[in-house]
Amino acid sequence: MMKFLKNGLLFALAGAFIFTACDPAEEETPISAPTVALTSQVEAEYAEGEEVELSYDWEAPGKIGQVRYVVLVDGTTAIDTTLTESELGFNVEDSVGSLEFTLTAPENSAGSIVDVEVTLIDRENQSTTNTEASFEVIEGSSPLISYTDILVYAPAGDGSTNTWFSTNLGETVTEAEVNAAAAPNSSDVDFGYYYGVNDEASIASPNAYNLDGIDIQDWTTKNATEFKLTTISNEEYLGLSTSADLEAVWNREDNINEGETITNLEVGDVVAFQLDPNNKDGLYGVFKVITVEPGIQTNDYIEIEVLIQD
Repeated sequence: MMKFLKNGLLFALAGAFIFTACDPAEEETPISAPTVALTSQVEAEYAEGEEVELSYDWEAPGKIGQVRYVVLVDGTTAIDTTLTESELGFNVEDSVGSLEFTLTAPENSAGSIVDVEVTLIDRENQSTTNTEASFEVIEGSSPLISYTDILVYAPAGDGSTNTWFSTNLGETVTEAEVNAAAAPNSSDVDFGYYYGVNDEASIASPNAYNLDGIDIQDWTTKNATEFKLTTISNEEYLGLSTSADLEAVWNREDNINEGETITNLEVGDVVAFQLDPNNKDGLYGVFKVITVEPGIQTNDYIEIEVLIQD
């Protein structure tokens, strides 16, 4: 009888132990793994040297520990750095926040694919990696060249006035200088100024320049520069900063194609031009009319600002 009671007691204790171990009130809830989400818009392409702003939101129920930031260029590691919560401006109790990274598209890497990996490791040693940021590097646009305070004078019969402008020299030249044996040469000249009875303030390429008393027929090269009157605003003009910008202005659909001569210029006009494709590589440029001193006297002029691709 005693043996039976003893066995019964052991069974009862075992049952109580099993019941207690299975009590859900005493189970620990697992801490969720961290999450990292890209919140900034990443374009498909960035030019060499262009800055890429990356923003992420993160959540870590297990509290933030470290963040590993990796940049791969065509699969090869270019940047690999690990930052602590304090280096990122957080403390050990933070469980939500945002991350900001600025990446520069690498130079001399047009055609490469850049991938960014951001890994957050919490204080429970759980981690998650975001690989959403990826883009192609395209060829960068070089800065443009700017010339200001350019005064181009009405022509004189003796070729003594600074009637012609050269974008590669960045200065005005006279017909007499071009006719001389030394530089500048006719191949340097891109356009000239004249003031007509009907045309008034006008700019023409050497190839199209046709004014009584002005004879440039003996020039070895007469560049065929073309012009378009644009409708860009002053704000847009001031925002022109790269060679690509100048090409974009030339290709605008609202331009008025003027050919190799543009007439009746007024203060504020912005004119897009393309240099001779055979002699001057077809470079794009823009000039803005600053002042017009009307007339045909040798001290009458047009003042322009010139932007040209480098």
